[in-house]
Amino acid sequence: MSEKDKQERLKKLDGAHLLWASTMGATFDLGIMSKAMLVPSMKTASQRLVRHKMQMGTFPFIDGRQLNTQLYKELLDDLNEFMFFADGYEIEGDDKHIIFKVHKDKCMYCPTGVGGALLGTTICPYPVLFSVYLDMVLKNGFFYKSVNMIKQPDGSYMKREGDFDIIEFDLVDDNDFLSIVKLLEEGVAKIEDAFKKAIESGDITEEDLWDRNYIEVPNTNPQKYRTKFTDFAKKYIQPIEDEILEKHRKFVFVVLVDDNGYLPSHNSKYDKPLTGDYKKDLLGNRSMRIFNDFTGLTAARNTRKYILQPYPRDVGVLMFDISSEVKLSGKHWGALRIGFKL
Repeated sequence: MSEKDKQERLKKLDGAHLLWASTMGATFDLGIMSKAMLVPSMKTASQRLVRHKMQMGTFPFIDGRQLNTQLYKELLDDLNEFMFFADGYEIEGDDKHIIFKVHKDKCMYCPTGVGGALLGTTICPYPVLFSVYLDMVLKNGFFYKSVNMIKQPDGSYMKREGDFDIIEFDLVDDNDFLSIVKLLEEGVAKIEDAFKKAIESGDITEEDLWDRNYIEVPNTNPQKYRTKFTDFAKKYIQPIEDEILEKHRKFVFVVLVDDNGYLPSHNSKYDKPLTGDYKKDLLGNRSMRIFNDFTGLTAARNTRKYILQPYPRDVGVLMFDISSEVKLSGKHWGALRIGFKL
């Protein structure tokens, strides 16, 4: 890199670039930089990035668009505008393969590009960042595919050819995710049918199912509420939730919520008798609560075929939440939410 280029680069760097490049360089110098550390930490960071863009309303939904170079360029350009990871790059791909290529002096986070210190390694955060991000974009665009990093002969996920760093991804059919979507659809159908049959049999009125007057249950922490359909959900909906929960090894919870995030009856395993101990009850009895955090309300009010979100639960676990609309008499009532681990 010429002195002129270095000065131009310096003008474009901000604190985040310098902090990340310094961290990468320092961890490498200390001998603690490895795939075993970088990959899981970057997966979590990337999922948080997806959540942030969803919260900001800038996450790209690509419903049904053709998977090609133009689309991938739009997606990476949008991401680069947000975090400026490279001062120029090339990308191409189709529905089976993606290639990302950047000159070593164009990266805005690597010590090589930022300070000119060439690391003696091809360990790079970008493969994980891009694979997780693009995977979430595709799945939320109703493509049942996984974006998988291609491992190079040296065990890394990035190769150098001359002055260029190249990252490659394979797009493979994700039948496991497809099975999750199908179980979600099955659960929605069963709940809507349960609503219809209960109204027809007189077990509950449609008016009661639309009750949104949440009555506080005294002396509960976290706070619990009752509605006119709480007992109905315990009797008729919880068995459906439990049935779907047992159908997939990755499922952590399967719950019905109304359009305000009110969860009348959780899965039986999270519906244990109250003990009065906050920590025990937080995990052991999660029924009759209003989950109106960002993830909860997004799920509860979603009208898309489904929406997949990274979900940091209030019990300290990061997982995924996929939800689909539940209707009553043709109108949006709430959603079925499934929490699962990848």
